[in-house]
Amino acid sequence: MVSFLDCIERVPEVLEGILKERENYFSDLRRAVADRRIDEIIFIGSGTSNTSAVTSRPFVEKVSVLRTTVVTANEFMFQTFVRNPNALYVFTSQTGTSSFVRKAQKQFRDNGFLTAAISESADTPLAKESGIFINMGCGYEEYPMRTIGYCASVFTQMLLGLEIGKLYGNLEEEVFNAYLEEASLAAGSNREVCSAALKWMDTARRRMFQSLPIVFAGAGSMYGLALEGAMKVWETPQIASVGYELEEGMHGPNYGYNYNHCVIVLNDGTEEQKGLSLARWMKEVKGNGFVAGRNVVDDSDLKVELKTENFTALELAPVVQIIAYRLAYDGGRDLFAPHDNSVMESYFKTHD
Repeated sequence: MVSFLDCIERVPEVLEGILKERENYFSDLRRAVADRRIDEIIFIGSGTSNTSAVTSRPFVEKVSVLRTTVVTANEFMFQTFVRNPNALYVFTSQTGTSSFVRKAQKQFRDNGFLTAAISESADTPLAKESGIFINMGCGYEEYPMRTIGYCASVFTQMLLGLEIGKLYGNLEEEVFNAYLEEASLAAGSNREVCSAALKWMDTARRRMFQSLPIVFAGAGSMYGLALEGAMKVWETPQIASVGYELEEGMHGPNYGYNYNHCVIVLNDGTEEQKGLSLARWMKEVKGNGFVAGRNVVDDSDLKVELKTENFTALELAPVVQIIAYRLAYDGGRDLFAPHDNSVMESYFKTHD
């Protein structure tokens, strides 16, 4: 039987497969945008499909040289009012069954907008209903708490930005290839960080179990990873958790932090001194906090050697995934138990 940890440990293989099949996965996209000029990329998704886009957005905008926007499906449908006729609307759903994402994509495709679907296979409902299909490359994932799907979505979205940047002449061939070479390092680093995080949690878990809530904070792509970490910890070990953009995690809740709050700073070097200052304050004054990443505060933290500059979210993703896994497993939740959503779905359904 496949365990939750097996899924986390399968991520490097999936990333390598996406890179290997890149030419095939983006063939529809190349054909669709080659003869038209888009001026914005808009990512629409819910849950992990949203947190993955928040993670990938800065890189996508940098390499495509196009404004890149991230919105949830509900926000997209009901709270945005200016529609860009020249945008590429990218709808992400791993299983392709997310009800509102499908509804939004269908409406926009029917109205003549350029739509693309990122999904696990061409046979998902979302993929069949889209103008452009982009294979997420994750295959079937055994657990609804997505770990493979998060990393596969982030990587696919980042490669989408690279493809458009190259196609429109915004990236020289040499620069494009350098990014791909850098991307190839992410899988091996992910594997190493996963192993290190498992060992680190042998001691770090005690402080986390004593805390409520757990707070993830990070800047740049680490913000998306912080949101994903909060989601995974809430749904897997079922411990209340939140994710903050680093500055907002200091500017807003700073008057509310106390010794019950475990703040985990995700540090890939972006706004590093600010993140380390937050962690140091939580450790020295509140007695509760950790850093995971390139540089840390003390020996209780998880220091890892990152191999990339731009794909650090994929390198550090195992940290939040292993935290969620260990807190669930060590806390006694039976992750092999079937997920019976029948009662919940008698009230509401998010997927068809």
